[in-house]
Amino acid sequence: MNVNSIRLENWKKFTNPIEIHFKDGLNILHGSNETGKTTLIDSIITTFYSKHTSSSQKIKSLKPWGTSLNPISTITFQKNGHQYRISKGFQEKKCLLEKLEDETWRKIAEGDKADQELIELVGGQLPSRGDTKPQYWGLGQTLWMVQGQPIISDELNDETVSLLQTMVQATIGSEKEKEVLKNIRSRFLEIFTEKKKTIRKGSPLSQVQDEISTLKSELSESKRIQTKKDELIRKIEDSEFLLQRNQNNLKTSQEERDKISLEVEQARQHQKDREQLEREIEGITSKYEALNLKIAEINHSEEKINGIKSENEQIQQQLGPLETQLSQLNEEIERKISDLDVLNKTIQHTTAEKSIVGIAHTNVMDEQALESKKERFKEIEELYQALDTAQNQFNQIIAPTSTQMKEIEKLNQQIHDTQTRLQAMGLTVKVQPITVLSGEISLDSEVTPFNLNEDENISWTANQSLKIRVDDLGEFEVKSGSHDVQVTKEELENMLSDYQDLVAPYGTEKLDDLNGLLISRESRKNDLERIKTELDKKSDKTLDELQKEIFEFENKIKLKWTKIPDDSHYKDCDDKDKSLFRDELSRKIVQLEDEINQQTHDRNNLDAELEADRGNAKELDQRINQLKTDFHGKTQIIEEIQRRIKRLEDDGLSRQEREDELNQLSFSLDQKNRALKVYQDEIEDKENRPLGLFDGLNTKVQRLEDEIKSQEINLARSESELQLIIGQSADTSVIEEKLEQLQIQEKELQTEADSIKLLYELTNFYRENTIGVLSDPIRKRVTDDLEKLLGPKYSLNFDKTMKPDTILANGEEAPVDLLSFGTQEQIWCLFRLALGSILSRDEKQLVVLDDPLVNTDPVRMHHALEILQENAKEMQIIVVTCDVDKYNMLSGANFISMDDSM
Repeated sequence: MNVNSIRLENWKKFTNPIEIHFKDGLNILHGSNETGKTTLIDSIITTFYSKHTSSSQKIKSLKPWGTSLNPISTITFQKNGHQYRISKGFQEKKCLLEKLEDETWRKIAEGDKADQELIELVGGQLPSRGDTKPQYWGLGQTLWMVQGQPIISDELNDETVSLLQTMVQATIGSEKEKEVLKNIRSRFLEIFTEKKKTIRKGSPLSQVQDEISTLKSELSESKRIQTKKDELIRKIEDSEFLLQRNQNNLKTSQEERDKISLEVEQARQHQKDREQLEREIEGITSKYEALNLKIAEINHSEEKINGIKSENEQIQQQLGPLETQLSQLNEEIERKISDLDVLNKTIQHTTAEKSIVGIAHTNVMDEQALESKKERFKEIEELYQALDTAQNQFNQIIAPTSTQMKEIEKLNQQIHDTQTRLQAMGLTVKVQPITVLSGEISLDSEVTPFNLNEDENISWTANQSLKIRVDDLGEFEVKSGSHDVQVTKEELENMLSDYQDLVAPYGTEKLDDLNGLLISRESRKNDLERIKTELDKKSDKTLDELQKEIFEFENKIKLKWTKIPDDSHYKDCDDKDKSLFRDELSRKIVQLEDEINQQTHDRNNLDAELEADRGNAKELDQRINQLKTDFHGKTQIIEEIQRRIKRLEDDGLSRQEREDELNQLSFSLDQKNRALKVYQDEIEDKENRPLGLFDGLNTKVQRLEDEIKSQEINLARSESELQLIIGQSADTSVIEEKLEQLQIQEKELQTEADSIKLLYELTNFYRENTIGVLSDPIRKRVTDDLEKLLGPKYSLNFDKTMKPDTILANGEEAPVDLLSFGTQEQIWCLFRLALGSILSRDEKQLVVLDDPLVNTDPVRMHHALEILQENAKEMQIIVVTCDVDKYNMLSGANFISMDDSM
């Protein structure tokens, strides 16, 4: 089987439809991490080997995260020379299998039937429930390497082994023998489970064993019931005996209780009389204690009143001197308050005078500062005028900049050099006539007349052409054929034109004059910078701002002068020397500050004295108030005690009458206590003994009645239970007879099962030998590829499950597990390729290698790619990788980029 294309929609990360096409031979599926390479390959397994109605956890995880979209897959594949297409929608529970006929897709089956027919085409089986597993994938179990699982841990499934048998012609000979082996396997699986080889539930032997177990349980239950019945009969007999004994004891106890009933009545009367006497004694005792307490309280209250009156007399003696002292202290405080008011007014007057002197002093200083500001303003104004003059002079000078001057000098030099070069290239005519000679000479296009005397020397130079006309003689012309002369001349004309354009604004062509203009302009520029620097040093404000500042300062000074009263001799200082007047005001300020400080010091001292006097007056007042409060409180206490005494004496008795009543109560209490003593001495004989005996007999009768009632209930319950058990009991002999028959039948079935098991094990032994024959071509192919990859280093052996098991290195055998993980990975990869090669002899198979040879070094990788390319000729191979650079040497491979597909 080969896969032609895969189309996914709403499948995990593929929310948009994606379709990937594969070719025959080698396909390299590559891309960055998380681009869905493994998801794409896993969709083959899910689509082929999961029911479209499955609700397993894997199927639920197919829909994109956070959505309710319907995952849909469509795979086209080739089988037995025909093209098929399977489409599944796992959320909509749809499945459609189609076949390509005459370039048209024709429906073969849908629903559950499509699932089943798809399995018949691709091999393998569908899981009965849950997710699919590798053992259900048919040839895919061995040919498809899942990411992270290079090693095949399960045994090869029957489909793979059967197909290999066909390839190597290692099958059973005749159809009859095949039928026998099939019947043996069928009979074995009817009795035993396939893996653990234990008795299968539902088999005849299992049913007989279950029935024997049931009968044994029934027999055991029957014997248990019989034992319980015997125990109940014995229990009933014992209960009847105990019931009869308790009934006799009850009758005897009731008779004894009736005999002592008269004695009990006398004991209760004695108890009643005693308790009545105790209550009378308790009442007399309460009266005695209450009257005794009242007398004691009256006496104590009178003593307390006398003590409080004595304390009040002492308080009256203390109050007189304290009130006199407080009055004198209050008069002293009033005098000091008056002195303090006078002192405060003096301080206020001196402070006001100091404020006026301070304002005048400040104004004098501000007027001096104002004169300074006006002088500075005048200097700055002159600088601004100089700046305007310099700026006008600077603006009037039109001169080139330094850069422009350099350009003019450079062009002038180029003109000079060109002219020199042109003169060297031009035509020169020297004339020395022997007679008078006159006429015209044309130098290039410039005509010049000449008039020469005898023996006069002259020479002319032309750049390209020269024409001379001599009067009365004729003319002749000389031309230069040099092209360079013409070019140079044109360049010179262009440069002269450019030079004229450059110097035109400045009114001169001479370099010295131009440099003079440049120097004059720079000089004026420096003057401007100097004036601006001086202005910056003088002030950072404009003239208007300075003038506004002076105006505001003048207004401020005038405003301050208005704050000084008109009648003050500090009002005006225009006719005074400001410096002398300022010094005079400074001295006055110092003098007034000294006076204020002294006055403030005197006021503070007076404040302190006044505060101390007030504190003393407050303490005296608090002490007087406290004494008055104490006196008043003690007076109230006396009144309260007197009211309490009046309430206590409200019984209408005198003190002597209360004393007499107390003595009478004491006498009566003594008499009754003696009578109570006689009663208490008789309690044991006349109360406790008869009442205790009666209570004991009563308790015994009640206990016997309760026991009898409980025994009667238990006896009835046991008799009922016995009747029920008698109804449930079965005949034990019948059960034993039936059990014996079943045990004989079990023995027969067990003998048959053991025989079938022996035959099955023999056929398995035969099958294992067949597998050994099947392993040889695979082992040879893997060993040959392994030698290409590693050299003649290892020899590979297979186990009975037809998988790589051990290696032979240097004559010693060792498990494959001892090799490095990278080498194990390479062996299993070669095993899949070898198996795919053998299975592809009749029809090309699909081999999937998801992220293979991750742990392979570059040298081995080179050989591995050669093996991969060689095997791709015989099968379809899909290699999944995130490192495509490793596979660049595979020139004939179909490279599929998942990055581009995204």
